[in-house]
Amino acid sequence: MLKEKVSTNQFFALLYLSLLSTVFMYLSSPHIKIAQTDSLLRPVVFIVVSFCVSVPVFLVLKKHNQLKSHNKYIPETKLLRVVAFLYAVVYFVSIVKAVARFDLFASSELFPGSDMTVFLVVIVVTCLVLSFLGLGALARSGGVFAFLVCASTAFVMLSLWNEVDILNFTPLFKNGVGKFLEEGLLFAVQTTEIGTIIMFLPEIKGDVKKSFVGWTLLSALTFSLVFFFVVGSLGSFADTQLFPTYTSVTLASFGLIERIDALETAIWILCVVEKVSFYFLVTIKALKYTFGMVDKRKTSVITGVAVCLLVSFVSYNIERFSFLSSDILSIVLFAVSVVILPTIVYFYIKRVKTCDKIPENI
Repeated sequence: MLKEKVSTNQFFALLYLSLLSTVFMYLSSPHIKIAQTDSLLRPVVFIVVSFCVSVPVFLVLKKHNQLKSHNKYIPETKLLRVVAFLYAVVYFVSIVKAVARFDLFASSELFPGSDMTVFLVVIVVTCLVLSFLGLGALARSGGVFAFLVCASTAFVMLSLWNEVDILNFTPLFKNGVGKFLEEGLLFAVQTTEIGTIIMFLPEIKGDVKKSFVGWTLLSALTFSLVFFFVVGSLGSFADTQLFPTYTSVTLASFGLIERIDALETAIWILCVVEKVSFYFLVTIKALKYTFGMVDKRKTSVITGVAVCLLVSFVSYNIERFSFLSSDILSIVLFAVSVVILPTIVYFYIKRVKTCDKIPENI
């Protein structure tokens, strides 16, 4: 059952959880202010950017469907192995970024001053084990977890309603439209999830385009709602907090229940685990394609050890973490995985000579 194809809804539910982990653990930046009404409209820029940059991905999808209908496939070549290796590098760095951000979140908000090394190793090992289960297990569990995440987040938002003050909202485009577009673009380039679509096309069944549109719109709506309650409950205080979303959640209460943040934190950790597990799956899949018949277990162990070592190298060093979280690195990872590599794949499969028989492992 774990090796069967997954539906588009299940696959994009997994991408939805992956993307939510970035929003839930939104890290304040001196270049982007969150305490303004413009934050609620940044997801509009995310929608436009996502639809524009996804063009190469869906051109590949179109060619994939054409080849499938004619019972043809693309042979493995050195160029495709180089592309696969670059995908592996991008998502390996994304794993390190995600784990390092969670390290900062846990050591500054959950357990201040504690050494999180053992905890992070447990998280990484857990994600490696989950990635071994394959896309089927991750996507099916993602469908269930997405419902739990949405339900718990909606409950927390309702609990925060009384904390919202309309005076905390600023006039639209207070700093100008140009600044708004710049901040919206920097927000949109965090979504490297789009680049994973072409890697799993043979394993997804259903209308990918329709599910992609639904995923984009639902993600944007969720972002706007989260930012509405962050800005409305914290106001300008949000810009002084390292993790403003978490700070706003700590204000939530429902009747006699005052520690709702514990529930939401558990949900956030779940999202991080899903994201890292999925990115491990992508990285190992790309490495396997690059180097051919390699031992999957050894590759996974080496990748996991490398992640732990790099996170330890970054931890407690603000300069290294600043580079890992820099806008430039985010732009590079986004451009390579979402635009450049899918474009190369499209032009390659458009010109390369195809084979008539589809192998059993495709």
